[in-house]
Amino acid sequence: MTPRLLIAAYDRELRDWLRHHIEILWPEARLQELEPEGLAARTGQLTTRDLDLIVLEAQCDSRPAAPAAGLEPLRLLLRQPDVAPVVVIAAGGNELSAVRAMRLGAADYLPRSLLNAQRLATALRLSLRTRRRGPAARATALRARPKALDPATLDLPQYAILHKLGESSRAVVYFAHSVSSGRNVALKISKPKADGSGDSREFEREYAAISAIAHPSVVEIYDYGFHAGREFIAMEYFPCGDLRMRLQQPMSVAEALAYALRICGALRVIHAAGLIHRDVKPPNVMLREDGSVVLIDFGLAKGMNSAASSTAVGVMRGSPYYMSPEQAQGVPLDARSDLYSAGVILYEMLAGAKPYLGTTALEVMQQHVHGPRPPLPPELAALDPLVDRFMSRERGKRFPDAVAACAALTAAIDRLAPQPAASDLQASTT
Repeated sequence: MTPRLLIAAYDRELRDWLRHHIEILWPEARLQELEPEGLAARTGQLTTRDLDLIVLEAQCDSRPAAPAAGLEPLRLLLRQPDVAPVVVIAAGGNELSAVRAMRLGAADYLPRSLLNAQRLATALRLSLRTRRRGPAARATALRARPKALDPATLDLPQYAILHKLGESSRAVVYFAHSVSSGRNVALKISKPKADGSGDSREFEREYAAISAIAHPSVVEIYDYGFHAGREFIAMEYFPCGDLRMRLQQPMSVAEALAYALRICGALRVIHAAGLIHRDVKPPNVMLREDGSVVLIDFGLAKGMNSAASSTAVGVMRGSPYYMSPEQAQGVPLDARSDLYSAGVILYEMLAGAKPYLGTTALEVMQQHVHGPRPPLPPELAALDPLVDRFMSRERGKRFPDAVAACAALTAAIDRLAPQPAASDLQASTT
């Protein structure tokens, strides 16, 4: 592939940096450069016939009252018919300017303060795959929200929807075939909001979170965009299913510890990237054929430095069965909240049942906060201290991080390994 790209940036240093990294990605790329003021003179030369992608620097205002300030060059570009997809590199700006840029029709939005080679590469590759819808078409689609999630009414370009894999309050996931890439995918499509609002920040957050991490333990995204007023994400399909399905069959102690080790290994990756998953549960742990695990569904993920509370008053976020006490109480979280959830999964794998049950979500959450943890079956009592390090109500008594959790699980697995008999040891030394 020899992509044709235009870099439109005010800052010469940024233009040089972008050119350098684009040439690393595609040594044969055909690159053009100009300042954003020169875009008006290029009307009619910025279409998909001439370019594959435009990288645009936007000098945004960080004031909450002016989210669109600095996006005028983007607005100018997107008024043109059949313009190439636009990736925005934003100097300044905030979450409101990011949402506004995406709603205008940007293929992606990257704050310059967070820009690095990996994020740039992910954004450019995804944007080249994504069909950008113009602002007029998107506005029409937003007004024409279908009420049913009938695959026959979706008619999503480039995807043949085969059957439904699952559904939540926020989205439906289909097994689909990508016509353009020839691969099978899991296609996640947002549901219309009950109040008719067009707020799509949760999908944007999931897209941004996953795109920032390239690791086998994190689901790979192939495509992201809008269609008929809904967001969609095309991602890896896992024919082996998820851990919830695996829990329907008997599991040995060694298998349970091995799965817990792999889950904590995946958490180590996302925590090192500065993210808290906030929804670690068996349906979000996918299985590969080689036995490795992959975390999916980053719709609730947040940065560790976020000062926002985890749960708005009266709003359920995450699964009550796997929710840490601090998440149930709506206080700010850290990585140890994900480790608590991993501990609940470990308990379930060992005991064959969830530790806390109830007739309502609130009842289950209250048990996480106040109820005594049921002990493991007597034959597994030796593993109770390990589970306690995961599921302590006091965060300070849990494992401090996923690295420590992995070390403890590895030690527990080693203790299960059969020890050689004394006669075998003697024979090996003679």
